[in-house]
Amino acid sequence: MLDDSLTRRALLASGVAVTLGLTGCAETDPSSTPVDTATGDTATATETALTTPQPDTQASTSTSSLETVVSIPGERVPENMAFDADGNLYFGITAGEVRRLSSDRIGETGLTLADTEQLVTMPGAVGVEIGPDGTVYVAAATQDDNAGVWAAPTGDEVSQLVGISGFPNDILFDVGRSRMLVTESSSGVVYAVGTDGLRERWLDDDRLATESFGANGITRGTDGTIYIAVTQAGETGRLIEVPVQPDGSAGEASTVSETEAILGADGITIRDGDIYVAANSQNRVVRVDTGGTTETIATADDGLVFPSDVLFDPTSNDLFICNFANQSPDDGAILRKKI
Repeated sequence: MLDDSLTRRALLASGVAVTLGLTGCAETDPSSTPVDTATGDTATATETALTTPQPDTQASTSTSSLETVVSIPGERVPENMAFDADGNLYFGITAGEVRRLSSDRIGETGLTLADTEQLVTMPGAVGVEIGPDGTVYVAAATQDDNAGVWAAPTGDEVSQLVGISGFPNDILFDVGRSRMLVTESSSGVVYAVGTDGLRERWLDDDRLATESFGANGITRGTDGTIYIAVTQAGETGRLIEVPVQPDGSAGEASTVSETEAILGADGITIRDGDIYVAANSQNRVVRVDTGGTTETIATADDGLVFPSDVLFDPTSNDLFICNFANQSPDDGAILRKKI
């Protein structure tokens, strides 16, 4: 397993920190000279101007503070989440752990890592997904030969399923085709990875690749349509919609939303046609409705610190949010909000 601090720096250097300089986080002192978290260099005048927080042009619908389900202070920060068929919650620790919170404790608050079960260790852990047979799949963005998708079948050894260079990020399991769709953020590509380890490019669209950080979160609508978040396209975030053809290939992609409101788009999820976006660098969770209208439903005032993923509990109306907390690790946590 990689050293926690090395993994953390690799994530920041690879693009997670890039969005930070655009809007600023709640804990940033606007009077201080910004420093690049990846290199330690003092920011240029242009970068300094970009760190000024953008005005909030959305009406926040937040009505209560978030509840802290699991507090995860320190360098072992969480990045991504998944539920299994039994309602157990899994989350990845960037240093290379996957942990599980049992379904009978999902409704609790004030828990710690000691209240969760460590299932496996891998070279790194960004995206996490659970297969129908209980296999844990993890995207490892380690910047070396370990980068790719790793698998931990129940009762079996952990192994690398397939190598993917760049920044393999989020994973979506496609049950009907025994495969996963995996985003790669550096090149802006979505791969189809079979449970047998075979890999092919599923979607290679110019809108997924940007000069900073491209294809990121991925989710599926009830009709099978795939949605992909693009973290930073200039001064906006972007949501791409992709129909799936009968043979499983990608249909013609279209842009659902491109707006400053979702700049920093990281993990996404969908419910009743609305897409929920973890806008990491803005410390917001934003809802994008079917008409493209955006609403902020949670902010830094509620306790968000660089949120990296959002996911609905399949048995309730609770929205779970992952605090990646890249600038203040003690704020790392799994949070919950009633919607």
